[in-house]
Amino acid sequence: MKKLLYILLLLPFATTAQETPTVNGYKTYLDNKQIDITHYFIDPANVANIRTDKTNKEVRITRKEQTELVCLADILKEINKDGTNAVIVVNDNLIEKPETYYLENNAIAAVNIDKTGKVARINITTKNTGQN
Repeated sequence: MKKLLYILLLLPFATTAQETPTVNGYKTYLDNKQIDITHYFIDPANVANIRTDKTNKEVRITRKEQTELVCLADILKEINKDGTNAVIVVNDNLIEKPETYYLENNAIAAVNIDKTGKVARINITTKNTGQN
């Protein structure tokens, strides 16, 4: 019982200790929410403002419209409903942990689904292919 109580007391500290990764030491915020920008694909035309604070090492991105961000894992769940196994490739990069990647619908330039192999391959190209 003591061990369980100890674990429960430490749990809040373990979750707060997990920090969102930085890029070159800079924290990135999208619409005032800290994110790992390397896991977000947003529409460049929907960006209203990008501010860099060198003192606090922060990059703040504000979008014009707060459009929905879709988790890539949700796309896989929809594909897998009919029993199809699939992987997602964005801008020629295989997404290994789709539950940590988000995509703005307007950021999509093209989608191609290749079902020729045992595993379907969902190829997504974003408008800003340099973003990853």
